[in-house]
Amino acid sequence: MSEFVPTPTAEVCIDSALVASLLREQHPDLAQLPLGERHEGWDNVTWRLGGDLAVRLPRRAIASTMVATELAWLPRIGKDWPFRAPLPVRIGSPNEAYPWRWSVVPWISGHTAYDEPLSALGAHDLGLALAALHQSAPADAPVNPFRSTPLSQRVDRAKARLTALASQAASHPSTGGARLDTDAAESLLRRGARRHAPGLVCAHLDIHGGNVITDGGRLAGIIDWGDAGAGDAATDLGQAYVLLGPTRWRTMITAYGRANRDTISRAKAEAVACAVTLATITDGRYAASGWDALVSLGVATREA
Repeated sequence: MSEFVPTPTAEVCIDSALVASLLREQHPDLAQLPLGERHEGWDNVTWRLGGDLAVRLPRRAIASTMVATELAWLPRIGKDWPFRAPLPVRIGSPNEAYPWRWSVVPWISGHTAYDEPLSALGAHDLGLALAALHQSAPADAPVNPFRSTPLSQRVDRAKARLTALASQAASHPSTGGARLDTDAAESLLRRGARRHAPGLVCAHLDIHGGNVITDGGRLAGIIDWGDAGAGDAATDLGQAYVLLGPTRWRTMITAYGRANRDTISRAKAEAVACAVTLATITDGRYAASGWDALVSLGVATREA
């Protein structure tokens, strides 16, 4: 299949009438709260509910299987986090009108980091947040079939994406005029893949500008935990590099406080893997952030 994929088509119609009916049937004490702004992502639709809550519903069958992580595991590991996350406060069941489990979660006010990037203080916040998240994973932690695996087992997929990206013309809008050095990128990948994580931690595994919420440049919260599970801390740290760029990433790493040389090497390799993934997405925000990271990592160049 093509590496260049658009946002998946929703498999159900989630409109205000459906959301209101689900609330009336299953959580009638919340049904009088007004429905506000609507946000549609790859996997879920989120409707603001009143001032402080939101209704979160999967829009695809594959997303409904990921909801188990958010509904069962997130409250278990997230109750003492020093940052906000959409820990479910109510859980809804499927019915004749809607086929999957859904939830009511806290509303996290702010903007996506694509729209309002993290400042230096926000990068510091993110480092503290990831340090709190990255506790040793329990034996029964969820395992993401793609992102929980060591980078050494994902290198071939990253290389395939590198090959696809290298075939893009430098004039393609998403590249910003960048040209990819596949040899340099593969070298960085191999270097990190040779270093093994000392142990698995609880990890988000999908840190990008759409999942990090900011307020005035500070970290307001981290959302979309469907991919979360046991993983290498370097996966989150590498994804954060793509989000932050090198200068603010160093600020984040200082706040994180426990990244040694091997961790940094793995994180840089994970940053390449994340960047090539984002660069292959047709949404311009994702693609641009991926190409910007490849340039800052020294594996792509732009003409002055």
